[in-house]
Amino acid sequence: MKHLIRNALVCTIVGCIATAALGGEAVQIRLKDGSRWRGEISDYVELKILQQGIEVVFQGRMVAAAAYHVTIDGDMAGETRRKTIFKADIVAIRTIESETMAETESSTARDRTSSGRRSADSGDAGAHQPGVFVLPMSGTVGVKFRHEEVETIAKHADQYGEGQIIVLLMDSHGGGIEMETIHATIMEAKKRHRVVAWIKTAISAAAASALACDEIYFMTEGTLGAMTGYSGTTAMQGKELEAWLKTAGKWMEGGDRSPYIAHAMIHAPRMLSYDKDPETGEVTWYNDLSGEFVLSDDKSNLVFTSSTALRCGFSDGTADTEDDLANLLHLPQWHEIDDYGRKIAARWHKTVDRAQVEIPRTLARLSYYKEGAGDPIVAIGAKIQLYKELKDWHDACPNVAKMRIPWTKDEIDRTIADLRKELADLKKAQRGGGRY
Repeated sequence: MKHLIRNALVCTIVGCIATAALGGEAVQIRLKDGSRWRGEISDYVELKILQQGIEVVFQGRMVAAAAYHVTIDGDMAGETRRKTIFKADIVAIRTIESETMAETESSTARDRTSSGRRSADSGDAGAHQPGVFVLPMSGTVGVKFRHEEVETIAKHADQYGEGQIIVLLMDSHGGGIEMETIHATIMEAKKRHRVVAWIKTAISAAAASALACDEIYFMTEGTLGAMTGYSGTTAMQGKELEAWLKTAGKWMEGGDRSPYIAHAMIHAPRMLSYDKDPETGEVTWYNDLSGEFVLSDDKSNLVFTSSTALRCGFSDGTADTEDDLANLLHLPQWHEIDDYGRKIAARWHKTVDRAQVEIPRTLARLSYYKEGAGDPIVAIGAKIQLYKELKDWHDACPNVAKMRIPWTKDEIDRTIADLRKELADLKKAQRGGGRY
């Protein structure tokens, strides 16, 4: 039996209408250029929206607004129909009841952004657009691909005012450590800035991280998907699997995407197909193979390519260069404020690389001194120093340390305390022996 995502949207719309007054409720929409439209439920509006790369004008009365979409009653093909429009697809909006443009915050936002930018860039190029900040996110999720850098780049962008564009350049085959923390950090950054994912490779936990972004762009050779959850080295089953399916489905819905997409990425028996209206481009999802276009059968987990993602609307566009991406982001040009994000990512990768070399080397030296070689006082002193180095790695590179060091910081502290006592007793005994 077909399960339509359209039904879920209707439920959302009904819920919005049921909990809000039919008129007078304030609505605010931030547009792609950083400006804001302010109005009310029941306002008559004209929207310019982007559908499959084509700008379409749509007029009607706003009847509901949610976090990621608005609902409009308007004329379509000669009859009044209700249409759900994702906010990310709105290029422009104005109130048409009085034929005046709705109030925006463009001037304030641009003044604040350009004044901050001039301190870093003496030229005027791009002074009237939000700044772009790029954060490469590559390597194992939770190790090199972390939430700390997302938080840091968001705070850096704060210096230039709200509404900056943070591009998460993803190239990772997953991992799983701290995946939920990364998702939560991106969601927090989105409260202040426009955070987009630019996909080279996003598999497993990296794909799950990308779902936190409202906008997802692919490189031509980009891939995203296969979010199988693991318990140790075994794929999740039973209650664990059901919990992950539920969580990932909610993350997908948070970006106005069908939860069926997440389910097909996680568990191979879950299938996915869709129909696409040839006139409106509207997509209807099915959790079986009854749609015209099949994306995933019951034998393999869903992995999007740039073309399959764009065709069904999962992707917001395909870009191989920064200029290509600027065009998709509706920017007059690519204007990267600075390379701060690239630098902090590179610095962290160097730290991880060093930890992966130094920790095994320290453990090997520790093993040598444990064999009892050489003077016992020298050996104990050397072991104390080596344990301190391992403890420092727990602070400097915690997730690598957890994977490579067989002791926790507390266990290391107790071992150091025992070694210090042993050293003190040995020195005391030697001093005592010298007096006889």
